[in-house]
Amino acid sequence: PSPLGEKASLTIFGVVSEAMALCRPISVALTCFAVCLQLRFWPSPRLSSLSFVGFGSSSTAARTQRLHRALRASPETAVEGWGARIEYTGTLENGTVFATTDGQEPLEFVIGEEGSWVEEAVLGLAVGESRDLLLGADRPIYGTWQQNKVREVPVKTLPKGAETKAGDLLRDADVEYALKVVAVDGENASIDYNHPLVGRACTMSVRLVGLDELAEAERVVIERVSPGDGKSFPKRGDTLSMHYTGSLASSGVVFDDSRGKAEPFKFRIGIGQVIQGWDKGVMKMSIGERAILKIPASLGYGSRGAGRDIPPNADLIFDVELLAIS
Repeated sequence: PSPLGEKASLTIFGVVSEAMALCRPISVALTCFAVCLQLRFWPSPRLSSLSFVGFGSSSTAARTQRLHRALRASPETAVEGWGARIEYTGTLENGTVFATTDGQEPLEFVIGEEGSWVEEAVLGLAVGESRDLLLGADRPIYGTWQQNKVREVPVKTLPKGAETKAGDLLRDADVEYALKVVAVDGENASIDYNHPLVGRACTMSVRLVGLDELAEAERVVIERVSPGDGKSFPKRGDTLSMHYTGSLASSGVVFDDSRGKAEPFKFRIGIGQVIQGWDKGVMKMSIGERAILKIPASLGYGSRGAGRDIPPNADLIFDVELLAIS
């Protein structure tokens, strides 16, 4: 019992309750102001760095965290720069399913880094929504047949035990599909590296199952210097011919430059022959295009660095030009 008596205690309790009720809107307002101020001057802060969390009970911090998450929530629909997770099924015109994620993990990619049909399929979708994307004969998913992808190789370099007559199929560790032997002439064989479904129209049925904000260390920034033809983009496994100048983002020191060499740099895209930043960024370039790739260390040489010229955890800048695709 209160030493002031029951009535006095009830009176004091009522006054305090009313005072707390009056303070609550002020507390919420100040809390919102603190979070907004933080977001204005520090775009990607951790909530724990706030020194002011407002008045009231211990649940204020939790309410502030919920408000912070709401202000930093995913966009309503898929936009460039976000990570996307999709389920898909690819169907040919005759109804044959040639690719699907059924029974597998969703496909994950960064919107704006693929330069392929998947971006067209998801842009503007909300999580849970679906879209059917028709890729007709005018823009088939595996491109059009190219003569320069029929390559002559010595028979002795073919996989051990491989058949060497026209029409047989071979496997290449760097290619996801079977390759066809076109012809055999003595010691050499002509191998068709075009995809078996090259030129075929299909429908890709896509469902967006998730959107994720990417950390700065997972993004490749592309700044276009001059445009390409806007039509001919690399696909995984293509051989590219490029010029480049590589420098350290921290100091601008150039560590490599193909333009001073006799031949452009040649490599196969999308199979790990180059750093991840190149595999991601160059895929978005068309023939003739020149661009600046800003690559974080995690997509470059990481914590190991590269020799004496590229220290550990170094962000990189590449001035690149796509000369040819074969």
